[in-house]
Amino acid sequence: MPLLQHLFPFFGREPRPEEVAFSPQYNGKRFVNPVPTSSLQPVQIPNVIKRQLQNGAVKSPNADYLFGETGQERLQDGAAFHVNWLGHASVLIHRQGKYYLTDPVLSERASPFRWLGPKRFFPSPIHPERLPDLEMVILSHDHYDHFDYPTLSRLHPRVKRFVVPLGVGASLRAWGVPHEKIAELDWWDTFQTEGLTLTAAPARHFSGRLFSRDNTLWCSWSLDFGDCRLYYGGDSGIFPGFQEIGERCGPFEWALIPIGAYDEAWHDIHLDPEEGYEAFQMVRARQMIPIHWGTFQLAMHSWYEPIERLEAIAPTEVLLTPAPGEWISPQYGPARPDWWRRFLPR
Repeated sequence: MPLLQHLFPFFGREPRPEEVAFSPQYNGKRFVNPVPTSSLQPVQIPNVIKRQLQNGAVKSPNADYLFGETGQERLQDGAAFHVNWLGHASVLIHRQGKYYLTDPVLSERASPFRWLGPKRFFPSPIHPERLPDLEMVILSHDHYDHFDYPTLSRLHPRVKRFVVPLGVGASLRAWGVPHEKIAELDWWDTFQTEGLTLTAAPARHFSGRLFSRDNTLWCSWSLDFGDCRLYYGGDSGIFPGFQEIGERCGPFEWALIPIGAYDEAWHDIHLDPEEGYEAFQMVRARQMIPIHWGTFQLAMHSWYEPIERLEAIAPTEVLLTPAPGEWISPQYGPARPDWWRRFLPR
């Protein structure tokens, strides 16, 4: 395994057991969830493939589904913060001249291979080379659709700090990130830097890249800027921990909540839209930005189903739906909140 990971670095590197064994989330062999959790089992795969072939879902938008950076002038509006959804779970946050980026996956595919795996519906609205220098990259877990070797290899010379769950630092170090630039946190640990207190909060998910499973931790994040707080959900299934996050770290101004890539075969580890709205309420946020949809086809549902279902239940005043690449702030909401409807099948 070490030789394979050396020859093919995109698979990542496993942490040594002694680097993570102190964590209460580690049972001696692997990290575990706070509640009993199941995910896709090998015996379910034939049925999943059958449903994939037989369902009538619309798997991708039309060819006009392209975006660029918009609303840059809003960065000068004096707002407490600005947010730009780059697609899936990659969110660029601006605060007083500093930039923070969550789970950057700006490559064409969420996969270790350039020729195989889920392909982006659209190129990143901001090319990686045009991103500003980053105060911090914040990672939720090591799955390929959240932890991308090509993107991170290009960005890391311009990143001041990586803040990651326990064990994820091993891959970053193997990819050339100096160890002094990496902070690894367990659940409820905090990392403080000028103007920001970052808390690693629980999530209900799992981890793994090549043949490994659950040897690194997964988490969500509370970003406390002093006069405002943001919540980044990463990737999670529904669980009571959202309530505790709201009680310990909230209330939040905005919550970035995943709503896509759900399926009955892995219900425990991904939120569907209704559960996403429930999680938003549990963490005590004022408004919700849905993420983890409209970028990759990772499940059997139509590409637009998550946002349509969420919009049907969430009050207009709490739901923020910026187009990819659009800067928004508490002062300026999305220019066209229903932008995706231009790309629905006719």
